Amino acid sequence: MKYAFDIGGTKIEFGVFDHDGTILHRQKVATPLEDRDSFIAAIRDLVVDADRKFAGHGSGSGDASSSGAVAALAPVGISFAGGLDPESGAVISANVPPIKGWPIAAGLSDALHRPVRVENDADCFALAEARQGAGESNRTVFAIILGTGVGGGIVVDGQFIGGRSGIRGEWGHGNDISGPLMRHGIKARQCGCGGAACLDPWGAARGLERLHAALHGRDLSSQDITAAWRAGNSAALKTIDVFVDLVAGQLRLMVNVLDPDIIPVGGGLAAEHGLIARIDAAVRASVLGRYDHALVVPGRFFADGGLRGAALLHDL
Repeated sequence: MKYAFDIGGTKIEFGVFDHDGTILHRQKVATPLEDRDSFIAAIRDLVVDADRKFAGHGSGSGDASSSGAVAALAPVGISFAGGLDPESGAVISANVPPIKGWPIAAGLSDALHRPVRVENDADCFALAEARQGAGESNRTVFAIILGTGVGGGIVVDGQFIGGRSGIRGEWGHGNDISGPLMRHGIKARQCGCGGAACLDPWGAARGLERLHAALHGRDLSSQDITAAWRAGNSAALKTIDVFVDLVAGQLRLMVNVLDPDIIPVGGGLAAEHGLIARIDAAVRASVLGRYDHALVVPGRFFADGGLRGAALLHDL
């Protein structure tokens, strides 16, 4: 049995998984943002309750004070939006203030009396898709997130690659899309990372909303925009055309560099299968390699890949 957490800025999702990947229990609580003690207590409460609930089921039983308890208790995997210093294990960046600068895996392992592994949420999504999802049986999986922001993770032969700095797969940052934006009559805006014209502010669900507002002077949710697009609304059609141009343009470079077998998509926009198909067609039409099959596809676990990937971390 494995315990998994997906930690975000507003909620913590907890899951108990059997060894075959079946989810036995799922629960959500608000993320404590005030202090670290409250954060640790929230995690510990969920784990202790699960230990009681699943006592005797696989490795989820035992007393933390007994001999060999750390090995006997269910291990914990954690997915979170941020990066880790590969040397110290300290959180480099995160939208949860209490864990910034803290060696979260070591700290929680001490608090929970069991092994804890932590990775970025996009990496966890990539791992889930590579091992059990849309990328299963594929060697090179470049999974991308089109949700609140743009992210990604790279898994080759079932293992993460890269990690010297603790930041990887961030294809939404460091690029310059000012040219394509100007071509569509849109002024670039500074990214949260400090970049002058990154894809991230324009390439995900929030980016779709910004594009629509910039093009048409009207604020709509991403769901309303895609619904209007499916209904044939001319303004929404224009917004989607620009969005696909921006996203596919940057994804093309990643394909030419990585030559992936498949690109599963996670995040809210992954539910828009027609939009993902548009991006796929635009990418495959412009890359150097030949792809006779769909390359960019909705992830099998687009809604909970971070949680499922966290449950797989102790298999690495």
